[in-house]
Amino acid sequence: MSVEKMKMVSIIGKYEELDSAIQAYLDSGCFHPENASQLVENVKGFTMISEENPYANSLNRLREILDAANVKPKAIANTGPTPPIEEIDAKMKIIDERLGSLQKQKQAIDDKIVETKELIEKLSHFVGIGIDLTDLTGSKYVRTRFGKLPTESYEKLKYYKSNPYIVFTPCSSDGDFLWGAYITPADCKEEIDNIFNSLFFERLHLPHEIGTPSEAVVSYKEKLKKLENDSNQLKQIISEFNELELNDYLVLYTQLNRAYDSFEIRKYATKYGDSFMLVGWIPESDIKHFSKYMDLVDSIEYTFEDPDEESIAKPPIKLKNPRFAKPFEYYVEMFGVPGYKEFDPTAFMAITYTLFYGIMFADVGQGLILALVGFIMYKFKKMPLGRIIIPCGICGSLFGLVFGSVFGFEELLDPLYKKLGISFLPIKVMDSINNILISAVGIGVVMMILAISLNIYSCIKRRDFGEALVSENGLCGLLLYVSIIILILGMVADILPFLALPAVITIIVTALLIMFKEPLIHLINRKKFVRESSMAEYIMQSFFETFEALLSYITNTVSFLRVGAFVLVHNGMMMVFFTLAGMMSNSVLSGVVIVIGNILVLVLEGLLVGIQSLRLEFYEMFSRFYQGEGKPYEPAQIDVVKK
Repeated sequence: MSVEKMKMVSIIGKYEELDSAIQAYLDSGCFHPENASQLVENVKGFTMISEENPYANSLNRLREILDAANVKPKAIANTGPTPPIEEIDAKMKIIDERLGSLQKQKQAIDDKIVETKELIEKLSHFVGIGIDLTDLTGSKYVRTRFGKLPTESYEKLKYYKSNPYIVFTPCSSDGDFLWGAYITPADCKEEIDNIFNSLFFERLHLPHEIGTPSEAVVSYKEKLKKLENDSNQLKQIISEFNELELNDYLVLYTQLNRAYDSFEIRKYATKYGDSFMLVGWIPESDIKHFSKYMDLVDSIEYTFEDPDEESIAKPPIKLKNPRFAKPFEYYVEMFGVPGYKEFDPTAFMAITYTLFYGIMFADVGQGLILALVGFIMYKFKKMPLGRIIIPCGICGSLFGLVFGSVFGFEELLDPLYKKLGISFLPIKVMDSINNILISAVGIGVVMMILAISLNIYSCIKRRDFGEALVSENGLCGLLLYVSIIILILGMVADILPFLALPAVITIIVTALLIMFKEPLIHLINRKKFVRESSMAEYIMQSFFETFEALLSYITNTVSFLRVGAFVLVHNGMMMVFFTLAGMMSNSVLSGVVIVIGNILVLVLEGLLVGIQSLRLEFYEMFSRFYQGEGKPYEPAQIDVVKK
């Protein structure tokens, strides 16, 4: 339920030891680098390190080779030191030549396969012609044109009856086109070709060295079979080659990728004469672990310091939460990572979100199914949302016990409660509508008070005492909100009527303080306040901002009515399906309707309740106490997988 303490690390040493220092902190896996040049930009003598990465081209080429070999690039452990770039390039050249030769052979065969298939497809339209193609295409006095003619154009040939050479002989049809040929005298070919072109005739060039079209089809099919066999053999050879070389591929990729990443990290360092400086962050708990790796490098020094509030570099955030709250870091980070001095709301959200979800999705059976779905999502799909759904489903089952609902059956648990002598359970939803809605507003009041109190704590933690005291979400805001609630209780329910006058006085005083919060906050924080508009404009703007804050107290509280409303919606939806089931002619159909109803409610309401619970967290509560402007802790490291 907190942000882990960080230490700023400064590493200095001779420039020639820079790569060794980078290698050491990469191995430690806990160093979050900062741009050192920004920290010393006003100090003379320090210069940025901006050198072109010598491993970039080689890494890109290796990725192309791996892609061609259908090998997924991944770093593996225990590959040894990175060899010189010349040795890496020599290894890649050997692999590229061997693999490239095989792939070129296969590509040439695959191109021939495509070409042969196209020829077979063309010839298949003319198998009805029993004449040797050589006899048709080798004549000096006539020309034969094979191709396809649109069916509509074929009908137009009747307009050319006067020309004895305009004759098209169809061989086959596919509905839209007629496949066939026409013959024209050699000295009339241009005229006849132009006429057929105007009729959208598409010519196909057929091979003429192999007998009739049917004989050619048989011959090319045999050729295709041989080509496909050769292609499969080469594919197998390439696959075996890749499998044999896989370890070398991954070792080379790991070494090259490591060298590339290590060199890229040099941009975080700065140079001073013949020395370098690296700056970054590590968790306080990792000091010993980090030191173990850095002590292996000679001629470097490193120091640890606490974060400096005035420094340009702000510490990154590593959340530290108990196991039950860990899954909800997914939602918190979605809103924004907390600042270093800010309150981490993960545990608070874990409790409240689960509570809201459980109340709104109160059903023993559906809750357990939902928890099972969440378990499957996380266990088999590694979805972070699954870990959140599990406790929400369990909580829904617990509140299902309160309302006595098991897959929508509301009387199923009544005998059990009677046996146990529990008279106040189950709570019948439709008999307790007013109490449920009032309780929902009561939850809203408690949550609002908690949210404002958390903001006061968070402000004090980051030493913003002015905001903690006189803002609408500070002490004044808390007193104002509580006074409004007391006043409403006195007017509506005659509760605590003797506090009405003190409440009115408190409302007036705190509202005025909030109205002039900006100069007061600056005064408390010992900072100079500069008004950017006239006094009249400032008062008018402050008045409306205060009025808006007052309205937000009411609207945010009333917004929690949705907690009670969804209890009613859940119950009402199941009543609809049970009513439909009662209208069915037999018990089987009734059972089907109830099952379908449960599935629909589980899916539809499960999604809606999740969204509404998240809305309550983000808009009604987080907006009052949480800024989420931190940066995540991202240590520089090279991820590896076991071989």
